[in-house]
Amino acid sequence: ARQRRTRVAGTTRPEARTVPIEAPSHERCPFCSNIAGLNQCAVVEDLPDTFAFVNPRMFDLGHVLVVPKRHAPTMLDLHNDEAAAIMRTVHRIAHAIHAAFDPSGLNVFQNNGHTAGQTVGHYHVHLVPSYPGDPPGSRLFRSEDFERTPYEERLLVAARIGKTRLIDNVGVAAGV
Repeated sequence: ARQRRTRVAGTTRPEARTVPIEAPSHERCPFCSNIAGLNQCAVVEDLPDTFAFVNPRMFDLGHVLVVPKRHAPTMLDLHNDEAAAIMRTVHRIAHAIHAAFDPSGLNVFQNNGHTAGQTVGHYHVHLVPSYPGDPPGSRLFRSEDFERTPYEERLLVAARIGKTRLIDNVGVAAGV
């Protein structure tokens, strides 16, 4: 049953509750397996606190995921320094995607909890380029709506992004 919503200052908000956000669970976390090198993974960047790789189910050319190295199911489970490291990585990868593929737009999003659409119980941020001709606002999706992208194709995408100069948060080329 849907939770009853109340009107508060012109917005619709749920009544207060203390139910935790439930993230999807897996017998073995696929992202932790990627970090450990147990899966075929097209790595874009591997840093001490973050890991970026081409999404196995690319929505469009250049779709990358950024995850913390430590397993944390949702944003609420991140330490402050991890959240900051993730955003620095997202910023750098966004510049690299732009340099590699020249998209006309870039969606950056993430979901917390099963009801929000999170499908892997390890916090992750999607960077999804958009291109001329894409319908505006068409970037909300479910991973199961897309076929797996062949590993070889993901490796080519990762290499193309990696060949660009990744820019750190002060505009200096990062040594990657």
